[in-house]
Amino acid sequence: MKKRKELIITDSMIEEIKKRVIKNEFIRERLPGGGRIHIDRFLPFLCLYRIPLKRDDVGTKRLVFGEAAYIIAKEEVTKNGLNHLIREIAKIAKDDYGAFLLIEIWSKPHQEKEPFLKDKKPEFKIYAPKLGVLTSTIEALKNRLNEIVINRENAQTQIEYTDNIAPYEMEPLYSNRVFNKNNIYMIGVEVKPIYQDYTGKKLYPLELAKLHKGVANACKMAFYTFMKEHTNLEPIDYRSLGRRVVTKVVKTIDTDLANIEDSFDFLLQATPVNLEEAWNEFKNSGFSKKPTFHYRPKPFDPSIIKRDLFSLPIEYIEDPTLTEIFSEKLDELDKKISMLKDRDTKNFFYGSMQVYGEIEKNLLDTALEILNLTKNYNESIDEYVDAYEFSEYAKKEIEDYKKIFPKFNAVVELREDIVSSAMVSNHKFLIYKYAKFPKNRIKALLNHEIGTHILTYFNGLYQPFKQLHTGLKGYDEMQEGLAVLSEYLCGELGIKRIKILAARVLAAQSLIDDYDFVKTFNLLKSYNFADKTAFSITTRVYRGGGLTKDAIYLRGFIDILEYIKDGGEIEPLYIGKIAANHIPMIKELILRKVLKNPPLMPKYLKDENSLKRLEEIKNGLDILNIIKKVMK
Repeated sequence: MKKRKELIITDSMIEEIKKRVIKNEFIRERLPGGGRIHIDRFLPFLCLYRIPLKRDDVGTKRLVFGEAAYIIAKEEVTKNGLNHLIREIAKIAKDDYGAFLLIEIWSKPHQEKEPFLKDKKPEFKIYAPKLGVLTSTIEALKNRLNEIVINRENAQTQIEYTDNIAPYEMEPLYSNRVFNKNNIYMIGVEVKPIYQDYTGKKLYPLELAKLHKGVANACKMAFYTFMKEHTNLEPIDYRSLGRRVVTKVVKTIDTDLANIEDSFDFLLQATPVNLEEAWNEFKNSGFSKKPTFHYRPKPFDPSIIKRDLFSLPIEYIEDPTLTEIFSEKLDELDKKISMLKDRDTKNFFYGSMQVYGEIEKNLLDTALEILNLTKNYNESIDEYVDAYEFSEYAKKEIEDYKKIFPKFNAVVELREDIVSSAMVSNHKFLIYKYAKFPKNRIKALLNHEIGTHILTYFNGLYQPFKQLHTGLKGYDEMQEGLAVLSEYLCGELGIKRIKILAARVLAAQSLIDDYDFVKTFNLLKSYNFADKTAFSITTRVYRGGGLTKDAIYLRGFIDILEYIKDGGEIEPLYIGKIAANHIPMIKELILRKVLKNPPLMPKYLKDENSLKRLEEIKNGLDILNIIKKVMK
């Protein structure tokens, strides 16, 4: 008897929730028996999942987690306050907005063992009242559910019209006829639980994650359609109806992931510290013997970092979009930590292939076409500046951005231990102290390093998630593509620079094809590269045991050109350090007001000549056209 009293949603609790709903306050409270009510903000809809009393149902409750308003409750509280609570919320929404929609989600009970082991095709059944008023909403829901693909199987959705909408062996919350008369509506969604074994106790988390994302999108599209047709609200986009409030566990995981990544600098750890000595050694051998490279000591224990990494409770993130972003990042960090553990061995190369991928045939073909087209082209450079003078230009550029955004606290450092003439590490602009810089390329270099890499770092810092400044999984390719784009837009992307980007692709492919250092160096020499340039390109690719990262510069630039030509907006790309596949997620998070618009945009996007070049790209200008244009 005592247990039954505990499983009651009391009148006082309902009254308190009603007051907070009316005030449009964030509500996240436990309900009796392990349930929860989460109302991000007051909206004319709610998702519901009732925990079955007579069977196990692992994972199904996660399917409502992606919504801005949901309730999870024990089946026993249906008539012990749950129906009263939902009815009161619905009345308030109906009075304010004109109508209210409840979507209840449940899993289809397993009938027998074999079909669920063999058949993993996602299936849904929508239960709805047979009224024309919800036709568009039901169709929107069905169409989005049918877009779900899991295990290479397209989802299939059926519709059943009924007045008794309830999970298997449960009582309906309400009489639908009474509900509908008050502009309060209900839809049921039965899900085939391909994320469970036949007992309902064992979870298949990868299937659940994919299904969760698809169901969340479908529900938001249904709510969006319903609101536009039946309420006085006009949402700008279905994605704007997602969650806005970020839970504490997300903030904790975000901070911990960033701290783990900040505990080491991947590129510096993979970069030799004796570049001048190595060059002299290689030159003195008549370019016939691979030089000896030395690396920094590792200021971390990879095993301990991995222990910290895999202790992060990713499974407690409710938002499917954030779950995907953080899971991807954890996976990438795991691979990079393994690479540094295996530095200066063949396993480093294998890790690089996992992180940066293979070189596609069309990318290699384009690189070879560029090299053959530019093989005998000589680009005259009349004037150079040394590292010290170049650093003054960099400091001036930083001050210009700081006037726009005072938190732009970038610093310039002259170093001996970097493989590039200039590179960025977080907020630091590192310049090789022995380097010389063509005077006609200063603007391009500043736009590349400061106007792209450091700018997106500080834009990322402005966001609520640290991942936007440390970098989402695979961000390097987008970053380098944007950076090379900046060089072109400011009018200083020369043939020599494009040729180097193509040579990096060729060198990376040579590494993959098991060429040794000397053979790759000689291959680059056959395309008329100077000794020191060929050495630098080869060193970049063979460092650490083999790093294929350098192929991403040309690939990223080509992909950016295609993205712009296809009508892609350039502004969202500067929100932080993101990859191309994150663009839809970033747009969604901005619409949901989880992320903010970036405070800084590159200076070159305000330049008239830059905008003209950008327009040419929109009209179909590709990289080979750019080369021919520059060579005229």
